[in-house]
Amino acid sequence: MTSEKKDNSIKARIEHLSAALHNGTERFFEKLGGLVVNYPGATIGLCLLFVVIMAQGVWLYEEELAADKQFTPRDSQAVNEETWVVDRFGHENRPVYLQVEADDGTNMLTKASLLYMQEMHEWLLSQSLIVDGEDVTYNVVCARYTKDDDCKSPVSVLSYWQHNRTLLEADPNPLSTINSVDWRDIEPSGSPLSFYLGGDAVRDASGALVSTRATRIIYNLKNEKEDISGVGNDDPQSRYFEILVAEKSADRRSADRQAHKAASFIRTSGQEKQASSSAISSDVGNLIMGYVLMLLYASFILSRGRAKYSHSLLGVVSVAAVGAATFSAYGFCWYIGVKFNSVVQVLVLVLLGVGIDDTFVIMDSWWDCSEIPTMKERMIAAMKHAGPAITITSVTDLIAFLAGSGTAFPALRDFCYYATIGITFDFV
Repeated sequence: MTSEKKDNSIKARIEHLSAALHNGTERFFEKLGGLVVNYPGATIGLCLLFVVIMAQGVWLYEEELAADKQFTPRDSQAVNEETWVVDRFGHENRPVYLQVEADDGTNMLTKASLLYMQEMHEWLLSQSLIVDGEDVTYNVVCARYTKDDDCKSPVSVLSYWQHNRTLLEADPNPLSTINSVDWRDIEPSGSPLSFYLGGDAVRDASGALVSTRATRIIYNLKNEKEDISGVGNDDPQSRYFEILVAEKSADRRSADRQAHKAASFIRTSGQEKQASSSAISSDVGNLIMGYVLMLLYASFILSRGRAKYSHSLLGVVSVAAVGAATFSAYGFCWYIGVKFNSVVQVLVLVLLGVGIDDTFVIMDSWWDCSEIPTMKERMIAAMKHAGPAITITSVTDLIAFLAGSGTAFPALRDFCYYATIGITFDFV
């Protein structure tokens, strides 16, 4: 019996606390509604001033573009060891793979196919572009053991002829050369020949190479990283040279297939980063479309199907208010040094959904208070009844994102920081 009384006592205290919080929140929003109703101009002015102040954070904008820094904890052993190695030995060379694939029934080890591969090699060496006012060629971006050394030699099956067209043309039977000369004499410290041939290489019973549909040349470029605006930490000359040869190789692929029954494919780290950046940039259009759809949806919901009672314009104002709150939150985060990243970009639509939901809650209370005769009293009553629901949902979201800010992944942690501030500003 004593235990039952104790349980009832705890339950009563919890119910009393819940009621007190609910009533306190209602009184707060009742007073807040009174201030807004009595001083609408001052309320709007203060909000706009707050947005303008927070917007100044854009001058402190920083974006983290390096994928490893977004998803690898900065204090991890791997990062510390990498920093130690880079400080003493510099960054590793960046490989470029020129891969040549023959059409069905075509052997890449014939003299004609090897000459096409030699042509592609010479084509790559001839490419150039301007980066920061400097003419960048392969000879500029190639990796060297020291600055005074020649470029590191590319490696491929063409190494049998030193990547020299004259020597290859003079060889009456290239396939015989490949099978008779020990690859270890060509590349004594390198990878085996199979590393440069496709997995479909065919050998006869004695182990001699007969054919392969694919082979590749591996080049090494320098990797002197620096901060590049809109890109992150990278070597600008090597990056843009990689993108150039990859794009031009794709442009000539169709013609090469017709002329040589083969085509080249260039794979580079710069090409992959470019594709990632393009994908992120394309998401901006999706975000704009999301805002437009939410604007239409909010206007439709608030229209109530009757022009006399329609509040469609309120949907437009609500979307604009949420946008201002979101931009203010971003500005505040830039003030305190939280970097922007690709994950944070998604937050725009999350905050839009939360903000518009608050609008629907307030309007639902407004419609429930339709019996109140005066406009001011009705607005105060609507704020009073909607306040607790908005507060509970906002606090729930805040707790969830605050908990998420403890993650070890920098990109997700910063996302939770932005979300926490965004939910707060949405609420305000």
